[in-house]
Amino acid sequence: MKTGIVNILQRMSFLAVMVCFLTAFSAYGADPETLDRLEKIIEQQQAQIETQQKALEQLQIQVEALKGQTAAPVKAPTESPAAVKAGNPKANVKLYGQVNKAVLYSDDGDKGNTYLVDNDNSSTRIGVLGSIKPGDTVEVGTRIEVEYQTNPSNLVSQEDKRIGGADFEKRHLDLWVDTNTFGKFSLGWGSTASDGTSEMDLSGTGVVGYSSIGDMAGGQLFYDQGTNSRPGIDIGDVFSNMDGLGRDERIRYDSPSFNGFVGSTSYIADGGGDFAVRYTAQMDAFKLAAAAAYANPGSTSNTIDDQLAGSVSVLHDSGFNGTFAMGARDHKAGRDDGGYFYAKFGYRAHWCPLGVTSMSVDFGSYSDIRADGDDADTFGFQMVQDIQEWGTEAYLGYRLHSLDGNGTDFDNINALMTGMRVKF
Repeated sequence: MKTGIVNILQRMSFLAVMVCFLTAFSAYGADPETLDRLEKIIEQQQAQIETQQKALEQLQIQVEALKGQTAAPVKAPTESPAAVKAGNPKANVKLYGQVNKAVLYSDDGDKGNTYLVDNDNSSTRIGVLGSIKPGDTVEVGTRIEVEYQTNPSNLVSQEDKRIGGADFEKRHLDLWVDTNTFGKFSLGWGSTASDGTSEMDLSGTGVVGYSSIGDMAGGQLFYDQGTNSRPGIDIGDVFSNMDGLGRDERIRYDSPSFNGFVGSTSYIADGGGDFAVRYTAQMDAFKLAAAAAYANPGSTSNTIDDQLAGSVSVLHDSGFNGTFAMGARDHKAGRDDGGYFYAKFGYRAHWCPLGVTSMSVDFGSYSDIRADGDDADTFGFQMVQDIQEWGTEAYLGYRLHSLDGNGTDFDNINALMTGMRVKF
């Protein structure tokens, strides 16, 4: 900028000298041709001075704009690598998973025990989803998902506090073809049509308690005060939500959605099959999820002939919610039919900046599940705090279990579990 100012001053000095010469020449009667040449020189210098003055003004504006600013360091451009890179350039791949660890305390009326467990309500797992879209109306996909549990909360007991030899267990080894017009066809190890139909739950507390009662402390043995013994009957034996055929080697079909309704059916290896209907809707201030299924395990079960079960859950915009599930089972070998009903009432709200806080209470009554004459009841309380910034849920759950079986009144089992689930 200093150089520009000097140039302007030099030109202005030269211009002043030329003006003086022109005045002098005019005064002494210089010839017209000489005067014309001097005037042209003066005009050229004047134009150059004006041009440099404008450039100087622009530089001054830029300097003022930069005053008070700190120059940021220049970083070399970087590119974030994808978490998973597909071997097939036409495929989209997603890696996902979670770790869910908890502390479980249980008291069977005789003594209490503390366990470090993997929460079986939503087990530790990892999976890979892959999909290819050869057209706008067709998607071909795969799913590989396995779980790895150390000390599963549904298996630890007073007699086996540490479950050793944990291995990967398959959850999904599945492929599918999904079309907008004809529905979805699935083949491999995965959810049957009836899987999950007893577990519709919009309460936000399912990670620590829902209709599958045995997931929290299913291995805990009931204590008989009269005989001062544990006859080998655990919580998982006497509670069942009859959730269809679960996951199995099957072929499955799901229809397209018709006004929120989706029909499904599947056939499992070695015989057996099921039918299911699901419904989801948003009606004004209410969100609704419902499902029902008929399942026949066929030769895959020695005790169950067939069963019918379902569930419905409603969530209001206010945060209040309710869930209900029930089922009936026809046993083989002349046993009495089994049945149950389950109800949950909850509330969800933004009580703290961490995320949504969900609370609920539930009750369930289960009859003739393990043996004729068994009557098992449960009462529970659940609380889950969502921590959005961490991708984490912290939870606390309590459950009271009671069993009256064939004239034997077992001591109640109290179970308390707290832990965290972290998803990625």
